[in-house]
Amino acid sequence: MDIPEVTSTTRAFDGKLIGVRVDTLREADGRTYTREIVEYGTAVVLVPVDGDGKLLMVRQYRHPAGKWLLELPAGGVDGHDVSPEAAALRELREETGHRGTLTRIGGMFLAPGYSEEYQHIYAATDLVEDALEADEDEDLILERTSLDDALRYVDEGVICDAKSIAALLMYLRHIGRA
Repeated sequence: MDIPEVTSTTRAFDGKLIGVRVDTLREADGRTYTREIVEYGTAVVLVPVDGDGKLLMVRQYRHPAGKWLLELPAGGVDGHDVSPEAAALRELREETGHRGTLTRIGGMFLAPGYSEEYQHIYAATDLVEDALEADEDEDLILERTSLDDALRYVDEGVICDAKSIAALLMYLRHIGRA
């Protein structure tokens, strides 16, 4: 299968968190079309598990959803980070107040129909308290929950963001429960 050629790119928006570009593509047969692409880059999602087997999750207000959501900690790999692992360790400290041992358990494109964002998924264990100050625009509430409760929360729609649901599935596979 041929990959279409990008014949032009136009910047549509450059914001604090995202950019948007419009690519014009040409198929091998000469047909052309455009695609709007949301640019976010690379991100990390963490499944932090404490010594009691509880997941450390964060509840935060998500304006596009219009409500507070219970999610796994996550964030972008930014200019301060040299790797997804470094970003994961930073996000773990910022969002949960802990550091720990990371194991990469998977990865995924968040929404490849319109975004190029790729997310690396990590299990975080051997947690030790070691907080970093959270970003000024984040209001987070740390919640501990069992894995079984988290799965029930998915069924009930309490956990309803794609990254958390997919990361929980990867974690189940990682521990041999899927």
